[in-house]
Parts: sequence; structure tokens; C-alpha cells
Amino acid sequence: MKTVRKNIVEITKKAMKALFSSIDQTMVTGKRDLALFTLMYSTATRINEILSLRIRDIQLHEKNIHNCIYVMGKGSKRRTIPLMKDCVNIIKSYIRQFHGDKPTENDLLFFSSHNGNKVKLTQEAISKRLKIYARKANGICAEMPPDIHCHNLRAARATHWLEEGLNIVMIQKLLGHENIATTMNYVAVSNAQKSEALASLEDNVSKSAAKKWKKVKKSSSLAELLGLKTGK
Repeated sequence: MKTVRKNIVEITKKAMKALFSSIDQTMVTGKRDLALFTLMYSTATRINEILSLRIRDIQLHEKNIHNCIYVMGKGSKRRTIPLMKDCVNIIKSYIRQFHGDKPTENDLLFFSSHNGNKVKLTQEAISKRLKIYARKANGICAEMPPDIHCHNLRAARATHWLEEGLNIVMIQKLLGHENIATTMNYVAVSNAQKSEALASLEDNVSKSAAKKWKKVKKSSSLAELLGLKTGK
């Protein structure tokens, strides 16, 4: 049976600032959490995608150009997500402190130490950390829901991208969605924003169609234009 889709939890940019300000960066765990949640929000990645990242999956250059992460998403599909300057600086600082000047390429980017080994963090542990910060942030900014999940950060980033004018098709690719309808139902947007998103999608389709029409010969038949084979 079909289930009713739950309403998306809307998290404003102001609420996100409160969330990050609630992280105690004087603590080692806080420094790790700041890097982890900054990267998760900035790239709109799934929690497992972030926790599965290894040093080799992140590209950081001195001139802050072409910085990105390579994410293995659902269906073992790999996608590239660019990193903004502020996020890059935080990740660079994190790597220096937690991995040293010569990090091992195969090491997990975010890890927990166990018997001298770097092991993968659990989703449950990170979710608990996020809830702690969300409750603190709620005391600073009422716009931050006190009980959120890691997936809410992904939806928040997608929504903020749309608010900033990013094309809905590009958001779909960044999120790794197969269907544009999934992306449209994914973000918390107003009717006006949905109209703008659909307009940008229509614009992309029109451009694609225009390229195809330029290739059409005057002598082409209707069947040929539709891509149908015709018998001689």
C-alpha cells in the first residue's frame, strides 16, 4: 500500500548557522564533528556516503580550484561534488590534525580509533551527535528543529541551492537522483520556487530540443523526425 509522504522538515540558513555555532571546537570531538557536518551539509551527501569517504576520495589543491569529493552513491554510481572555499579550509585543518602531514590514501576520512585501528563511524553515533547540537541550536534559534536527522541536512542544502538560484537539473545531479520528480519532492520550496524550478527545467529541455531541430533536413519526413525507421 502507498504511504503518505511526510512533510519535509524545513531548516533555514539562519538555523544552520546556529547549528554550527553550537559545536564546541575546543574539544577534539567537536573539531571532528564540525568538519563532518560542514562537509555533509555543503555537499548534500547521504550519511553513509560521508562515513565511507577515504582520503583518496577528496581532492584539495593549494589554489582552491577544482576541489571536490568523489562519492559512491546508491547503485554504486560515482559522482563528483565540488567543494567551496570555506569547507575546504575546514577539511584541510581537520586532515592536518587527525591524519597528519602525510595522510594514508586508503584511510577513512572520518573514523573512530579502536585498538589502534581507524574504524568506520556508525550512523547511529553521528545521528546522536547531530541531535545534541540541534537541541543546543534550538536554544539559540527557534527556527532550528530540536529533533532532526542527518538526512535533513541533505534536504536543507538542496533547498538552499534552489533558493540561491541553482538550476533544478544541476541539483538533481548533485544529489544523485535518477528522476527529476524525486528532486522536486525532496526540497522544501514555495509554489513560486517550484514554478521557477520547472521553468529552468523547461529551459533545459528547450535548449536540447533546439539543438536537435538544427540538425533536421528540410527533406526529412515526420517519421524520421520522430526517430522511426521507414521502409523503402
